[in-house]
Amino acid sequence: MIQKIITGILSGFLIGLFVSSIFSSKETTILELFLTKITATSIITGVFCGIFYHLSKSKLKVFLVSIVIGIITFYVKYLITGHHFDPITMGAFVGAMLGGTFAIVRKVTHSLKIYNRLQRHRKKGFKN
Repeated sequence: MIQKIITGILSGFLIGLFVSSIFSSKETTILELFLTKITATSIITGVFCGIFYHLSKSKLKVFLVSIVIGIITFYVKYLITGHHFDPITMGAFVGAMLGGTFAIVRKVTHSLKIYNRLQRHRKKGFKN
C-alpha cells in the first residue's frame, strides 16, 4: 500500500509541477513551482488516488474515481483558499492524469507478471 501511495505522491508532484508551470511566468524557479497551491493540491489528490488504487482492482474504476477525487480535492481547495483557477476543470484534468498513470502502472505490472509466469513455464518444458 505504501508503494502505491508513494507512486501517487510522485505522480501528483510531477503533474502539479506541470500544471503550475502552465500558469506561472517564465522566470519562475522549480522551488517556487513546488511551493504553489496547485502542486500541493495535486500531491494530496495523488495520495487519495493512491489509496483508492490500492483498494480497487479495476483500471476503469480507478480512472473514473480519480477524476472525481481530483474534482472534490480542487473544489475543497477553492473553498478554503479562494484560489480560483477553475477548480472543477483543473481537478478533472489532474484526476484524469493521475488515473491514467495508475491504469498504466497496473497494466504494465500485470503484463510483467504474465510474462514472468510464461518464462517460468517455458523453462519447465511448456512450449507455446
